[in-house]
Amino acid sequence: MDEEVLRDTETPQAAAPLLERRVRQRQSTASVLKSKLKKGVTCSGPKVRSTLLGFFPVVQWLPKYKLKEYIWGDVMSGLIIGIILVPQAIAYCLLAGVQPIYGLLTSFYANIIYFLTGTSRHVSVGIFSLMSLMIGQVVVREVFQAGFDLNEDSTPSGPDDFNETLGTNLTDVFTVELMGVRCGRECYAISVAVAVTFLAGVYQIMMAVFQLGFVSVYLSGPMLDGFATGASVTILTVQAKYLLGLKIPRHQGYGTVIVTWINIFANIHKTNLCDLITSAICISILVAGKEIQERYKDRLKIPLPTELVVVAGATL
Repeated sequence: MDEEVLRDTETPQAAAPLLERRVRQRQSTASVLKSKLKKGVTCSGPKVRSTLLGFFPVVQWLPKYKLKEYIWGDVMSGLIIGIILVPQAIAYCLLAGVQPIYGLLTSFYANIIYFLTGTSRHVSVGIFSLMSLMIGQVVVREVFQAGFDLNEDSTPSGPDDFNETLGTNLTDVFTVELMGVRCGRECYAISVAVAVTFLAGVYQIMMAVFQLGFVSVYLSGPMLDGFATGASVTILTVQAKYLLGLKIPRHQGYGTVIVTWINIFANIHKTNLCDLITSAICISILVAGKEIQERYKDRLKIPLPTELVVVAGATL
């Protein structure tokens, strides 16, 4: 009995030094900053090589690519993504306030850049609704301040508004000088969109260089959910007039969502039945196609190209 008590009393004393070794020693802030600064400014051959390979991962994985094993799956995935991006890019250009051709070009070149600099094999990059909406707000603001008409749906009201000899609408003749060149509405809009996109890319590169990704940790879930919900409502508001075939002016400033819905309900009697029926049919087909794919995805070898079917059918 005495031996057991002696062992129990000696065991904690023997384990104490072991616990002390596992305690992490706190370093001073100055020493931590000094070590990180030294690690960041030092330059060597292996470090330069690893940094360059980090910017261009394609140099590492492309020589290891198994052509016979991966090619058919990648070709099929590329075709499906390409089919989806075509109508998607056209629709998002309406949000950005530019011509559809620029959405197709953006989707094409973005994937080429990601091929060189991307690190994931399961990601397809390109334009998306939220970014298109934010750029569209800047485009509309700058176009309005430049003196252009925001109502892109306006039509000539009389013979004075249309020059049959020139075949141009005189209301669109208004131009502004941009970098020494006379620029119309579409030219000015795409110039603003390109400038905003370029600046966003510069900011992202700077954030990557300074490793500011940790900032996302401070973005709470409720804030992100609220932001996404507000963006969804705004996107629906912008697209509503196209679904109904209404020609209403675009509002600029505070209360855009409320004013837009007021204009929609005030002009609801002018709804184009052809546009409304076409929109209802397309939405029904897209929703049905999504439900079918979710239910029978185990039996389907490839996803159903519902978007392509809708675009082809609407075109015909």
